[in-house]
Amino acid sequence: MSAAGGGGGRAATPAGGTNDTNDTNGTNGTNGAPAPGAMPGLSHPAKGAGGPSLVLLHGFLGAPSSWDAVLAALPRHGPVWCPWLPGHGPLREALPASWDEAVRSFAASLPAGAMLAGYSLGARLALAATLHRPGRARATLLVGGHVGPLDDAERAARAALDARRAADLRHGNLAAFVAAWEALPLFATQHALTPELQARQRALRLAHDAQALTWAFEVAGLAQMPDLRAAVAAARQPLHFLAGALDTRFAALAATLARPPWVTQASVPAAGHNLLLEAPGAVAASLNDLMEM
Repeated sequence: MSAAGGGGGRAATPAGGTNDTNDTNGTNGTNGAPAPGAMPGLSHPAKGAGGPSLVLLHGFLGAPSSWDAVLAALPRHGPVWCPWLPGHGPLREALPASWDEAVRSFAASLPAGAMLAGYSLGARLALAATLHRPGRARATLLVGGHVGPLDDAERAARAALDARRAADLRHGNLAAFVAAWEALPLFATQHALTPELQARQRALRLAHDAQALTWAFEVAGLAQMPDLRAAVAAARQPLHFLAGALDTRFAALAATLARPPWVTQASVPAAGHNLLLEAPGAVAASLNDLMEM
């Protein structure tokens, strides 16, 4: 994912990141072996008894360190690659010019047999990459994941919304955009989190570049994503959709997609959209279950 990885060179730990996260710029930090895809990002060495490698994609306004609490809750895991998504992070390189280009580039970098997981925007890219390259990932966990607009009317409405949000980023103030983003009903459950946790999350969001973030709406917005319902229904590889029970829209969508044993879903009680933030233990449990399949 040379274009989608966020650039070459050293990736800085964003505000809110942990000090013990290893940035090895292409190595796994313990033995010098290439990290999955050998792409820049923050990587963690294997823990405990190890297991398959993990590829973890953060969401919009997130960062590699968004996965830290999930990894801390995992009793074991193989080497972990947490790349920057396009438009995020401290480095700049030519960004994918289309949704298809981003998906192809990311799918080409997936290591064979890895566990793939993504949250929100990262979940949409993870799903598309999994379907683009069947059998490459061992299993895919989709946290707060969507499958694309259902019809032309939904796509047009979302395109208009994405255009407004991109304009707000391009011509406005990032702090004002983040404040409005945090006020969305989708994230209302986060207001019950501790002030310290909310402050760390806000610092993460404010560490980005507003102009670069427009990529997430103009190129990778939901309106640009094809409807993948038929592809999910036909999938013969493990896909697990995980949503917060209080995130009623995404929980209901996941329920309509379930088709055991290949496509499964679960909801996390008393949690909203961002399970990496609100219920990292539940995300870790789902990852652990998939690793033991």
